[in-house]
Amino acid sequence: MNEYIVGSRRPKPGDKVIIIQKANYGTENFDEGIVKEVLTSAPFHPRGHKVRLMNGVVGRVQNFSDQKELTPKQPKYEKEEEIVEDQPKYFPDEDDLA
Repeated sequence: MNEYIVGSRRPKPGDKVIIIQKANYGTENFDEGIVKEVLTSAPFHPRGHKVRLMNGVVGRVQNFSDQKELTPKQPKYEKEEEIVEDQPKYFPDEDDLA
């Protein structure tokens, strides 16, 4: 296993985690610290559980310190295209219909 699905493991107070603050989304500017309080109530969260660290910083968990060697990966929630077999693949010209 070389990747960690973000949000698949629920943090607990006392866990050492790597988070990203909202202002740093899209960057590699992560913070590391110990969880003081878990702010997300759901057991799974696709963008990472929101936590408050002991130093007061709030952010979403991207990885756990005991899993540093794993690459954090965001889950994909893409809808698969529906294939409708009854529809024509192209629309004929009016000349084709005559």
